[in-house]
Parts: sequence; structure tokens; C-alpha cells
Amino acid sequence: MTSLATSSWSRPAQKIWAPPSRTVERPALSLPTGDLLLARTRTVHRPVEPVAYDCVKIIVVRDWSTVLFSKFEQKPVNVGDVVLLGANTPCGSEPEGHITVTTIFADTDYVLDQVFWQYVGCVRDRFEVQGFVATIYTEAALCS
Repeated sequence: MTSLATSSWSRPAQKIWAPPSRTVERPALSLPTGDLLLARTRTVHRPVEPVAYDCVKIIVVRDWSTVLFSKFEQKPVNVGDVVLLGANTPCGSEPEGHITVTTIFADTDYVLDQVFWQYVGCVRDRFEVQGFVATIYTEAALCS
């Protein structure tokens, strides 16, 4: 699998949320072509500005704590918490000292296929899954 820091990542320019005083042009990160899942562990020592990804992110907090912030809210997370971020959800963090996290990046279509097979008795076809997921996760918020 390819690491997040390699040049195979696609970085199209995309406007993301920023404080009202400024708008920031940041690249949106994408999974390398053909990859469905990518996992990465890292330790962060300083604040990270909100960045949007075009894939689903699952973040497992392994050491210390931080405050995650998005356009909608701020939420403290601690060791053992798992955070689910939908595609194109800007999210940043402000660690309390430092934080070690393992992040799983999952292709959105792959996640929708998995939900389809998990709930095959509740949905008629794969195209109905997106509405089904939107019903389950109605709020654009940080979930932990």
C-alpha cells in the first residue's frame, strides 16, 4: 500500500472552511488510484488546520488527547476514542501536548458497498444505500 506522504496522492485544489476572516486554498487529499483502504499511524505535536478528504476517515486515538474542530463544532477526544468523518468533512485538531492516532482512509464507494451488504435486508439495491446512510447519519458532525 502507498503511504500518505508519497507523490501518488492526487491533490486537486479545493476551498475548505476557514475562520470568517480568511479563506484558505488547500489541496483535498485522495486515495491513490485503485486503493480502497489506507492506514497510517502518526504522532502530532502542533495544531492542524481543517482539511477535507474525499474519502471516509476513521481515526483511532492511541495516545494522549486532542480537541477536534470542524465547521460545526469542537469535540475533545481521548485515548480509546474512535472518530468517524464522512467524505469532504473538514476537520482539524489541537493536541494537548501531543497525540498519536491511527487513521484509516476508506474509499467512499467501498464503504457504501459494505453498508449495502451489511443491510441487504433493508435496502433494495446499491443505489438506495446512499439515502439509507444519510438517514442513519443525519447530522454533519464529529462522531466519536
